[in-house]
This record gives sequence, structure tokens and C-alpha cells, in this order.
Amino acid sequence: MKTEIWNGHNIRFIEVNSEWWAVARDVTEALGYSNHNDTIKKLNKNGVAISDLIDNMGRTQIVNVINEINIYNLVFKSRKPEAEAFKQWIFEVIKELRHNNGLEGFQVFRMLDKEHQKEAMKRLYEALRSEDKEAVKYNSIKANSITNKAISIMYGFDKSIKKEEMTPDMLQDRQKLLDEVTNLMIMNEKYKLNLSISKTIYDSILNQVKTA
Repeated sequence: MKTEIWNGHNIRFIEVNSEWWAVARDVTEALGYSNHNDTIKKLNKNGVAISDLIDNMGRTQIVNVINEINIYNLVFKSRKPEAEAFKQWIFEVIKELRHNNGLEGFQVFRMLDKEHQKEAMKRLYEALRSEDKEAVKYNSIKANSITNKAISIMYGFDKSIKKEEMTPDMLQDRQKLLDEVTNLMIMNEKYKLNLSISKTIYDSILNQVKTA
């Protein structure tokens, strides 16, 4: 077991089949969830397990532990302002633990981006709720295409590169930009602004690049 401290909270990690899982209650308390049991029930069951844990007094406790994907699921759904900081912290901690075990840590970037994209598309769907499945699919593709192109512009590429080809730094920037694109699409529809989402985003990125 490894114990790390974030913002005054002890987050305990346990190795499960060569992966580092966190004690579920430690994570839910750090992220401000009021009902621990209900929160855990909503997680992917494949990423929740029961484990023995020895406390500071030498007593054996039975605790729920959760894998990386479920940790990030809790982060994305948390309303606590510090959730973003916790996400960055937990990523670095698990990366270091993995590194100490000689395991490759690059996969987590892919996993993190996938989960973030899923949450962003869920928000977009709920805001632009439509019975037209093709319209919903179009909006999802549009948001991701604009984001990928904007990241390519940000990093000086002439053509849009695929998400699979992006570096960890690019994926991290992509998460923030996908939120911006999604929010702009929602506001554009809600207030009938008739904005060109792509032009607005691309012009903003170009201005940032010029002034950098």
C-alpha cells in the first residue's frame, strides 16, 4: 500500500494485478461526494473491488478500491472546484507509481482523453437534445473535428492530425479545448447566435499563437 496526500486528504493506493487502485472512500471524500455508497454503486463494476487493508493500528479493514478509469469518472462528475487539480495530481501520482513498477504510463493519456470526450459529448447531447439521431451524431463529429483541427493549428501543423497521433501535451490541451468547443456550440444553439463555431475557434487559436 502507498499513501499520498492531496489537499489534506490521505489517498491510499493498493496494487491490484500490477495496477494501482485507490481506496474508493478516500477519493469520494476528496472530491466532495456526500453519499459514498450511492456514488460507488454508479461506477463500472469491473473497476470496483474489495480489498484487505491494514490501518495505522495494525487492524485489518475491508475496503472498496477503484481502478484508474473509475477514479477519472469520479473526477469528471465532481462539482468540486478543485476537481481539475485533483485530476492532474492523481495522474502524476499513478504515473510515478507505475514508473516505479517499471510499467508503461502512456496509455493513461489515451484513457483519460476517451473518458473526457465521453463526458463532453454527453453534455452536448443533453443540451442539444433532439430526436434526430443523425443530427446528434453530426454535432458530436463536428465538435471533435473542430477540436482536432484547432489543436493542430495550436501546435503548428498545416493539416489536422488525428487524436491517435497526438502527444500527451496535445491531448491535455485537447481536453480543455473540447470543453470550449462544446460550450460554444451549446450557447450558439441556446441563444441563436448564428456563429461559425469553427471560424470562431480557429481565429481565437491563431490570435493566441501570434501573441505567444
